[in-house]
This record gives sequence, C-alpha cells and structure tokens, in this order.
Amino acid sequence: MDTFWSESWKNIDPKRIAEYVKSMDFAPDDMIRMLRQHQAKSVCDAGCGCGIYCAKLLRNGFSVFGFDVSEDAVQIAKRNAPEAELKTADIRMTGYDSDRFDAVISRDVLDHMTKENAQLALRELCRIVKPGGIVIFTLDFPDEEYEKEPHEKNTDGDFVYSSGKWAGMVFHSYTYEEIEQILPQTAKCSIIREVDHFIVTLRKTEI
Repeated sequence: MDTFWSESWKNIDPKRIAEYVKSMDFAPDDMIRMLRQHQAKSVCDAGCGCGIYCAKLLRNGFSVFGFDVSEDAVQIAKRNAPEAELKTADIRMTGYDSDRFDAVISRDVLDHMTKENAQLALRELCRIVKPGGIVIFTLDFPDEEYEKEPHEKNTDGDFVYSSGKWAGMVFHSYTYEEIEQILPQTAKCSIIREVDHFIVTLRKTEI
C-alpha cells in the first residue's frame, strides 16, 4: 500500500497538480460545515496528498496540521499550504500526542487500504483527537473502473490490484455493516450516504 502511493506521488505530473489546484473551490463544503458545527479550531488532515484541502481549511479559518505517507506528497503540500504544519507519517502510527486536535479529517484514504489497516487507522485517528472531538472520513463507492482493472478479492473483501496501472493498490468498497465493524468503541458514529460516497463522522467519547 505505502509503496504504491509513494511511487505514485514520486511520478506525479506537475501539470495535473496545477490543474487540480486551479479547479479547487475554496467555498465551505459539507465537511467544513460539519467542522464549524462542532466548533473545531485545530484540524488535522490525515492523508493530505498535495495539500490543496489543507489550503482550503486555512482559507476557511482553521489551524491546520496534516501528514501523508509520501514524502513527495508532503513537499508538494507544503508549497500549496505553506501555513499548515505538515509532516510525513503513517496513518496507523502518526506520532502525534494523544488528544491533540479538535478534529481529524481523512478524504479518500481509508478505502484505499485493507479493511484491517483501516480499523487500525481509525483507532489511531481517534487517539489523536480530543475527547468530544470528531473524526470525519469519506469512503467512495466503486465505479466500473474499479471492477475492470485486474485484481484479486481476498477474504476480507479487499480488492488487491495485481497488474495494470493500479498494480499494488488496494481498494475496499464498504457497506453500512462493514463500516460499523471497523469503528472504535470509543466513538459515537453518524453515517451519511451521498451520491458516490459515504461521509462518516465519529465523536470521541468524553472522559
């Protein structure tokens, strides 16, 4: 998993990043409205990629932190969101102190790892958010391309891509029941079904 994304970011076309940055809408979206509803001020972007969503969070008044497994992605992110505090880290073991942030977000990340690793990642994200704080993450629905690219499906339901342009990538398509299976017991959950993805909000139980 880590190797696939590290190589992908190492070989990313700068023009593709520039086009993505140019197309970004910095107006508040559903996730930002949720953060404001919960009065979050410090927000950590888990799996920040090129950092454009960190830039959006900054533009909307949040104190922003973030990390990605790819050092190349982090270097790009630092250029796109220079005011954010960013670092290279594994989502399963971030290195942050416990109870560090008001909120943690993770967009299009947890469905690109095995179900087992997603469970470990959520446990870690709940650890670094403050009691009463929230973790918001998205899970995409599969499209035709996910089904067509060469892959094997393991006993957990993970799609492991064996060849082609996604060789080495993992994807897991979640049902409501499977989402509940990966959630930590220390959090209360809300699941919203959108057109092409789930938005899941966890509220860490206050001590």
